[in-house]
Amino acid sequence: MPIRNQQGTNGSAFADVLAKAQGQPSPLRFSAHAESRLLERGLNLSKADLTRIQSAVDKAGSKGAKDAYVVYGDTGFVVNVPNRTVITAMANHDDPVVTNIDSVVVVSRPDH
Repeated sequence: MPIRNQQGTNGSAFADVLAKAQGQPSPLRFSAHAESRLLERGLNLSKADLTRIQSAVDKAGSKGAKDAYVVYGDTGFVVNVPNRTVITAMANHDDPVVTNIDSVVVVSRPDH
């Protein structure tokens, strides 16, 4: 399960600035809403899962995306790309319509 970074702490802000200065993308953050959706559905993300999703967000960002829908197996994530924040998570069959996005990135899961 992802651990949410505290945005208001100097330590994480410094870590983000350092990562950007070193050319590394900052890690994804999960909103409280996204975390609760993952918990409700019993969805656990491994480090490998997070790496694949982060890579998808990086690709979306390189194409100029602002708000992307990342399809990962049977789960979808609405991500604010510039802030690297997962806004919500949903099973792909929950709602066939996703609004207020400008990009879709499909990521294959190794187990699917």
